[in-house]
Amino acid sequence: MTEAGRDTRSLVRFRTAEGEFAVPVEHAREVRTTSGMRSVPTPGRDVVGFLPDGDGTLTVVAALGEGRDHVLVLDADGRPFGLLVMEVSGVIAVDAASVQPPPAGQTGELVSGVVKGGDGLVLLVDAAALARTLLAP
Repeated sequence: MTEAGRDTRSLVRFRTAEGEFAVPVEHAREVRTTSGMRSVPTPGRDVVGFLPDGDGTLTVVAALGEGRDHVLVLDADGRPFGLLVMEVSGVIAVDAASVQPPPAGQTGELVSGVVKGGDGLVLLVDAAALARTLLAP
């Protein structure tokens, strides 16, 4: 989207126990509650349960820190999954040129950049990297 000659990105902003995050709006499908969530008998890394989703199920993960009672449903590369979060605060518009590189030291590619929010730093999450790491067959 171009606004006054600038490239802007729309991001869904959310919070976990580890801090503030955002994901590109095109990867966010919906926000749900954890009502009806069931545990997985032998869960994989960061898997906290699953929810009914149409005729199937939706795996819910807590890969970015503990959440509470909200699930941000993401769809990356055609693979929907849920991310346990404390809250989803809304959609923000960010000037694409203001996105800074990810912090050094992460072992994966979950964080693809950093943006300055009105009240601090917000880590930009790569939904496709999150899906590949947690939902690999």
